Amino acid sequence: MKTVIITNCTNRKRLDGSPPLGLKDEPYLSIEAMAQTWADQINEHPATLKASSLYVGRSVTDARHAAAKLDANLMFASTGLGLVEGDQKCPPYNLTVSQDPNSISPRLESLGARASDWWDAMNAVQSKATPIANVVNHREVGLVLIALPSSYVQLIANDLGGISDAKIGKLRIFTSRPGIEMLPNSLKSSAMPYDERLETSILPGTRSDFPQRALRHFVEVLGLSDEPAEAARAMVCTAMDQLSVARTTIRRRASDSEITFMLECAWARHQGSSTRLLRYLRDDALVSCEQSRFRRLWLDIKHQDNAESRV
Repeated sequence: MKTVIITNCTNRKRLDGSPPLGLKDEPYLSIEAMAQTWADQINEHPATLKASSLYVGRSVTDARHAAAKLDANLMFASTGLGLVEGDQKCPPYNLTVSQDPNSISPRLESLGARASDWWDAMNAVQSKATPIANVVNHREVGLVLIALPSSYVQLIANDLGGISDAKIGKLRIFTSRPGIEMLPNSLKSSAMPYDERLETSILPGTRSDFPQRALRHFVEVLGLSDEPAEAARAMVCTAMDQLSVARTTIRRRASDSEITFMLECAWARHQGSSTRLLRYLRDDALVSCEQSRFRRLWLDIKHQDNAESRV
């Protein structure tokens, strides 16, 4: 029986030199029309990178580790492409439901639609209705581990509702507390009870990669992939009880110009590494900086640094 891991796509992508595809800036009369326009754009754009290479970041790395440990098929729930296999080639694109400049949330709101409506419409134009439910319901799939933030749980909510009651036992879901609340009632018992105490385990991180760190802890540290769901939940509870709540660190706010100056000063010492510079900013400088904001400022400095090195 196959094991499948489903994680989310990321805003950070490895580009192949061509500009990423974005949704055409035009008025749409319906979400179906918007989905069709996007599908036409995707079909006309060359697919150059495998999904497992296109998406980058800590969340993808942890999902890959878990997949390798279980010899599982790795799949991505993508706002722009639907459910894609890790080895499926994809075009570079910018489209998300997360809070980001490329978010389609404002467009959905203008149409009176929700993120889950977009997922349904996008899959409908590809003739791939309820792709996640189809994976879980498949007779050759024995275990499906889903690691998603709450925004992606909201995106695939209708799809999850298509999972047969008889197949729910295959599911192990890793998400935040808000994400658990967004699950269909029938699936809430499939969510593993990880919480903020995970931050004091050997896998600390950021809020954005919490689901994938929980998945990796479940697979690598606790080794619970073969346990029935109810027993696995109890063992996760026990593991969490053995951890403490992380001490809250108070970080100050800073302007873009101040953060940019701090990053420029620390750039050489950290060799321009985005991971190390973000940790420096948060842990050493004690400055609060949301990840997408940091990414924008870091890219500005990197582009400037590259331009100066060519002169």
